[in-house]
Amino acid sequence: MKNITFGILALLAITLFNCDNDDDCDYESPSCENEYAANYMTTIFSMADGYENFAEWMDLEVHEYDIQINQSGEICSIGYQNPSTYTGSYTMAVINNTSGLSYSGLHTFSQAGLDYQNITAVTVTSGDIITVRRIITPGYTPYDAVIGRVLRQSDFSDVPYPLASNQVVFLSSKFSESTTVINNNSQPYIAFGFKAY
Repeated sequence: MKNITFGILALLAITLFNCDNDDDCDYESPSCENEYAANYMTTIFSMADGYENFAEWMDLEVHEYDIQINQSGEICSIGYQNPSTYTGSYTMAVINNTSGLSYSGLHTFSQAGLDYQNITAVTVTSGDIITVRRIITPGYTPYDAVIGRVLRQSDFSDVPYPLASNQVVFLSSKFSESTTVINNNSQPYIAFGFKAY
């Protein structure tokens, strides 16, 4: 009986203390779910509900939207796809309008598909309002480099914000440039990853 007890304790000790790096032992920390926002966009702005996916549309320099996140955690990545006409960079911003925390950084994305890149985390408390923004880098050419992917109603009417699904509420969208501002006519396809607490 002593040998069995000793064997079980030895196995338990080896299991608990046999981590060759921190990642192997980090069972409690959730990982960044890159598809978080994209999954909700796909659900809410579906073809079945009268929306279409325009891969290259809306030719204004700034694309942004406001979203309410109804769970606590952190935004940990940003996802975007450069249009076929532009290989340059964008300033991507994630702004927590409730707490004032924000991230802003220069990113260049793949033209082949949605490309997620890690960012400095922006902490979210359930109910916080977040602005997600894409600004094209000044000096771009050609002019159609400013286009971006959007989800739009098939009849081209404005999006009837707010739109909710489970843990998020899409509140509004805005496209702008100099003196031009267009509100709520489509949903910019700027995705982000989220790590729930």
